[in-house]
Amino acid sequence: MGESAYWTKEVRKATSRSPKTGATRRLDRLRGVLRNADPMVADRAWREVGDTLQRITDRHSVRGSAHWTNEIKQADKRSRKEGATKRMDRLRGVLQRVDPVVANRAWREVGDTLQKITERYTR
Repeated sequence: MGESAYWTKEVRKATSRSPKTGATRRLDRLRGVLRNADPMVADRAWREVGDTLQRITDRHSVRGSAHWTNEIKQADKRSRKEGATKRMDRLRGVLQRVDPVVANRAWREVGDTLQKITERYTR
């Protein structure tokens, strides 16, 4: 379950294109890592990812949307992974409406946090 050269190269290329693309590739990498993990461990990791994405979304969102609140609640009931994916979708929408400099900073933060989580669960 170690870090592969393929993913290192993919994440580096994606991050050089944009912080958003880099964060998305890191999430893809984490999906692959957690696919083979124990379900309890994976659930804990997805909860951590979901909490991080929610915190960043709350920081940049003016107000909550009832639609997204219900979507995320339903997704969380199905699985933590699906809830984290919905939160990522919500974050994409929120960061489209803010200043690009602020959005890039937020995407870098998401990418860095996802990288730390991935490193923690690849050991």
